[in-house]
Amino acid sequence: MLKTPAAFVVLVLALVATHAQAEDRRSVEKLLQGCRFEALRPAPVQDSEWSEAFECRDALAVAVKVGPMQPKMMASCVPETVSPHIVAKAVVEFLEQNPERYRERFDIRSAVALHSAWPCP
Repeated sequence: MLKTPAAFVVLVLALVATHAQAEDRRSVEKLLQGCRFEALRPAPVQDSEWSEAFECRDALAVAVKVGPMQPKMMASCVPETVSPHIVAKAVVEFLEQNPERYRERFDIRSAVALHSAWPCP
């Protein structure tokens, strides 16, 4: 009978740990280094740097796409002529101003950064 409650506790702890890891993957802290690589010119040369840069590029592409649909206080209208490199550079500069907020969600903080650089009219 003790095995069932113990197994349940282990299962719950595993689910909580998995959820915590999933949240961490979306944090500023997790994606910022990749965004730094994306913002670099010349581009990174290590495979691990490329994969981190692509992860950031993908996240920023989504943020740019949904920017005009955000609430007015966060809406951004990045011109199509702005390269992913420039977008990443603007976001990195904004995020580095508030290191105490690195554990917050990247999608929200990047939306605010994009709004700061390219607010919708």
